[in-house]
Amino acid sequence: MRLLIAVLVVLAVPATAAAEPRTVKPDRAAVDRLLDEFIPAAVAQKNLQRGWELSAGVARTVSHAEWMKGNTSVQKYSARGTKFRGWTVNYSYPGEVGFDILLQPTKQSVGAWSFRGEAQKIHGRWKITTWYPVATFAPPGRTQTVLGPNDLGPADSAVAASAERARLGAWVLALPIGVVGAIALLGIGIAGRRALGRRARVRAIERELAATR
Repeated sequence: MRLLIAVLVVLAVPATAAAEPRTVKPDRAAVDRLLDEFIPAAVAQKNLQRGWELSAGVARTVSHAEWMKGNTSVQKYSARGTKFRGWTVNYSYPGEVGFDILLQPTKQSVGAWSFRGEAQKIHGRWKITTWYPVATFAPPGRTQTVLGPNDLGPADSAVAASAERARLGAWVLALPIGVVGAIALLGIGIAGRRALGRRARVRAIERELAATR
């Protein structure tokens, strides 16, 4: 009986309480130093060997040989500058920081790119374990558009997107209305057939009663 009670108590404790990580203040100095090296080395591919050493996890899913050929797991982008401190924190746990950063290009023909990344402290050293683009911006002087999942576009893009969503919304609404209408018509048809069947049976009974009189 005591064993059963103990098991029930354990099951009653929410599992998320123990699994929820503890939020901490990010080690900005460490991540700053990491990005100052990682972006030129791995993203701009100026030092592939150093980029390999600063990467881990899903940011390094190819072989070392492929990486050294330039076929890395990191999206290539020629970023302007040597210091990359303008990143924003998405989450921060002990030894783990998620962030977004906007990089500016070295060429005017290319627009700015926004990246999402994660840095982890592995065996005492900070490394980039996740890195991928989330939005690309049109270069200056061109129609300002944004490609990506984030809603970072200018007003004209937002209006166009709203119009597109409106057209899609009308079509999407028409579909369930049509389905409901079809179901209603089907129900009316079934009810009509049943009513006709009942009338036929009533008439048959009336004929039988008339014949027996």
